[in-house]
Amino acid sequence: MQSLPLGCIISRRCWARTTNAAACSTLFGLPGVHSEYRYQCQYRYFSVISSSGGSSSGDGNNSLGERLRVAIVGGGAAGLSTALHLAPLVTAGLISAPIDVYDAGERQSSPIGVGIWSTALYAFRDSKDVDSHQIVFNDMYRKGTLSERVGFRSPGGDWLAESNLAGEKTPDFLFLRESDMLGALQKGVHHEVQRGRVVLHTGLCGKIDSIAEDSPQPWSAPLLVLKNGTENPPEKTERDYHLIVAADGMNSVIRKTYGGYVAKRRRRFLGTGAMGNESDGPLDLPNGDINGNGNGDNNDNLEESWDVLNHAEATSTQDRHYHVFRGNSPVTRDEVEGLEKAFQTWGESGNMRFATVPMEFSSAGGKKEELHTWFITIDDEKSSSEQDPEKRKAMLLEAFRDWHDPIRRLVEATPADEILMERAMAHKHSCEPVVNFNRVVHMIRRKPVPANGKGPVIQFVGDSFMTVDPILAQGFTFGMEGAAAMAQSLANCLEKKNPEDSDGGRSIDYSLSNHHQKQLAFSPHLLRKELLDRHDRRLNRLICLLRSSELVQALGQPTKGSISGWISRYIIRPAMRLTPDFIKTPIFNRVMEYSLGLGLHTHSAATIRK
Repeated sequence: MQSLPLGCIISRRCWARTTNAAACSTLFGLPGVHSEYRYQCQYRYFSVISSSGGSSSGDGNNSLGERLRVAIVGGGAAGLSTALHLAPLVTAGLISAPIDVYDAGERQSSPIGVGIWSTALYAFRDSKDVDSHQIVFNDMYRKGTLSERVGFRSPGGDWLAESNLAGEKTPDFLFLRESDMLGALQKGVHHEVQRGRVVLHTGLCGKIDSIAEDSPQPWSAPLLVLKNGTENPPEKTERDYHLIVAADGMNSVIRKTYGGYVAKRRRRFLGTGAMGNESDGPLDLPNGDINGNGNGDNNDNLEESWDVLNHAEATSTQDRHYHVFRGNSPVTRDEVEGLEKAFQTWGESGNMRFATVPMEFSSAGGKKEELHTWFITIDDEKSSSEQDPEKRKAMLLEAFRDWHDPIRRLVEATPADEILMERAMAHKHSCEPVVNFNRVVHMIRRKPVPANGKGPVIQFVGDSFMTVDPILAQGFTFGMEGAAAMAQSLANCLEKKNPEDSDGGRSIDYSLSNHHQKQLAFSPHLLRKELLDRHDRRLNRLICLLRSSELVQALGQPTKGSISGWISRYIIRPAMRLTPDFIKTPIFNRVMEYSLGLGLHTHSAATIRK
């Protein structure tokens, strides 16, 4: 990830001691500062006043106890979006300041275009009173291009169908450079850093190894950071956290270590190959209470039944059998015909597909620049294994030599060393929140944990929750939507009173630690219930995306010798050519909306749980 402007990278110690007015003058609860904040959530306002006479501290202690402390692992789109959506909860006094974001910064952003559906930006747009949200929303729309129409073609050039994205009730499709998208999120986070609501730890200080498994606290634990490199033991963070958000991508270290141990509700792990709502899916999970929210027997036989192989299956990735090549072509609409609108060309074998989207943005000198981002998918071992960029580009041109114009012109005009190649991968299953961390650690290590509580909650967001086949290019959208949904869930539960609490005031939970009673300004039980319920609700959205991905895979990107390819070529596509546009366009619009989970009625609990 690109580095943030000066002032964004602040260590925990610097945050606690700095006197820089620009960075710390509005820290929540700082002595000597009087400020009133308002945060709107579900049409209700929370007002919190901090004054010199208050007892609030940076770690969120007040008369009601400790506020929720949050760490975010990962500084990509999902992680930064999570920090931005949680920042207003710090302002409202519901979350302890600051939110710590740990980012190793190992992946650099690309100038190649990416697509963001407006469903990912609604939460930013509607937060009119949150300055950082308006910074993100306005910056993305200023630097992006709205694609209003997309056509679907055959390799010979026939127009099979068209989808109109310009309707009032149709979501917008914003296309912009990945570096501009991440830059907008970084600007928003920088705004929150200056106000003390977020701290960003980067480089070695942001490289997370795991979670401390020996914490004596019943509801929290510190993270382990590889500050001194991988050859030295990791160090504990100075703060311990009640909620750890894993937003560190498909290869999440948190997911690989602690994810996939949930069996209590016999939840079916949604995967790209198993999408029916009525079946158990690929895993026959044991009955019991591994996640600690029911009346399971918690015996040794249950522990043995969920072994290393099953855990590996639950957290593993799946090869989707094609490579994705991406590039920015400098050709313009004035130079080449056929670039008036975005289009996809559906292949007939070999997982071959082509797509291009126009993109306009202002260059450094303020001049408008036009680029056309194109995507090629193909299952070809020779081209993917070729190390020389020029030879690899020539192989792509040869593979698509018989396809219609302007495909060749777009690829030819793109410098070979600027064409990116990635293997298409996806997770086999989604990952449910870990709401009994100590129980999972006990299962992994086969030894007692020091605390008698459940430890921190782990919530997965973005690609760490589930990386889906990239054919619909909704990865950024899905991750940013998930960040907003999680923030809404936290707002829902942090201001509620637990019906089981005897205290008549704000939701308070008292838990006996090894040394003394801990008082919390929130209910850890409500927190877990809300995040599990949110997970159920998000499964509906995930099901839509998975089904749509499989449909497009079968119709537009068939494999070699597949029956679906034959059916698509000789039955479906001829029928599409004969069908009038006034029938086809609404159908394609509806498929696109369905893939985004729009207009979907909430599934009953019976379809989600066993």
